[in-house]
Amino acid sequence: MSGLAATTFHWKKCRLDLPGHVALQACKRLPDEHNDVQKKTFTKWINARFSKSGKPPINDMFTDLKDGRKLLDLLEGLTGTSLPKERGSTRVHALNNVNRVLQVLHQNNVELVNIGGTDIVDGNHKLTLGLLWSIILHWQVKDVMKDVMSDLQQ
Repeated sequence: MSGLAATTFHWKKCRLDLPGHVALQACKRLPDEHNDVQKKTFTKWINARFSKSGKPPINDMFTDLKDGRKLLDLLEGLTGTSLPKERGSTRVHALNNVNRVLQVLHQNNVELVNIGGTDIVDGNHKLTLGLLWSIILHWQVKDVMKDVMSDLQQ
């Protein structure tokens, strides 16, 4: 290689034998791509739940969930209970809605670590993805376990 030493760079699943600056640029793209895949997958999961209950789909997960109303809609479908929503458009209304979401999740034994209402209202991508992953994991596993148990009983 002319002037540039080859670098073996390890970062999560990134191992590239490339010139140093190229390896670094390629590895920086991986977290963004991972978040994009999660965002797309979680959006499809939410929209599948909304289509079952006749709710309109979401377009941009991070902005559509900030005020907590869509999260409450999602939990209504998952829990089968009606949840009150604050209709105002201020930050206080959004925080109240998201805090109600967190309260319902706590009541349903969904474990959340270091996720607060302000994180979701402020649009923190990682924590929003973490919140949704916890919801998906709880209700998907619950559904799968119901199916497994009914199969075992038969």
